[in-house]
Amino acid sequence: MRKIAALAACTTLLAAATAGCSLNAQEVHASQAFPHTGDSLKIDVSMGGVRVLPGSYGTVQVERWLRGKAATDDPSWSLRDGTLRLSADCTMVFGDCGARYHVKVPPGVRLSVEADDGVILNGLTQDIDAVSRERIQVTRASGRLRLRADGPVQGINLTSRDVRVRTDYGGIDLAFTARPGKLDLESNDGPVTARVPSGTYAVTAVTETGRRRTEVEHDRKADARIVARSDTGDVRILKK
Repeated sequence: MRKIAALAACTTLLAAATAGCSLNAQEVHASQAFPHTGDSLKIDVSMGGVRVLPGSYGTVQVERWLRGKAATDDPSWSLRDGTLRLSADCTMVFGDCGARYHVKVPPGVRLSVEADDGVILNGLTQDIDAVSRERIQVTRASGRLRLRADGPVQGINLTSRDVRVRTDYGGIDLAFTARPGKLDLESNDGPVTARVPSGTYAVTAVTETGRRRTEVEHDRKADARIVARSDTGDVRILKK
């Protein structure tokens, strides 16, 4: 959701007898199911955040909530050639306008997600690539993860063995309930924290201006490897 302009601008436009302008637009809800075949799925969201959840074999289920112009100016959704496109428009709007989506995906399909306004991944077992200009949050994932965000990345109750995360201005905070095999974490401008089960790991922890803290046992020959880097933040490898 986003407030596109301030109340003063909206009031001025209304006084000038332009089109309606609402700062508290009602959400319009709709749902749609799309048949799916194949072993991969890409989700491309032009505007708004998306929550991705486990679904059923052979179908992709979408719920959307649109506000303001996004609900009335020809929003679209389609699934073609393995790509689910979710589109809405909030350009040239004064007032409240936005979109959010819930998408249930078939188990086992390789998943790629791009959403500028944030990504939430809940309870998924497949391999996932996700990109966002905002934050990414992952809960109870078990497949390979490749996550890239301008904002922060958070992981909760992870059992994934192979995880790579990159952020620009946000921190990284991942908590594992099972021993990871390979972690590769890097933030340009934020702290990096990994909470992992006790054990021996080959740990590389690097920070330019922050502090380093490692609680797990380090052995450069260990089969489980953790690389954590930050330009400006603290780097911590903690026992779960």
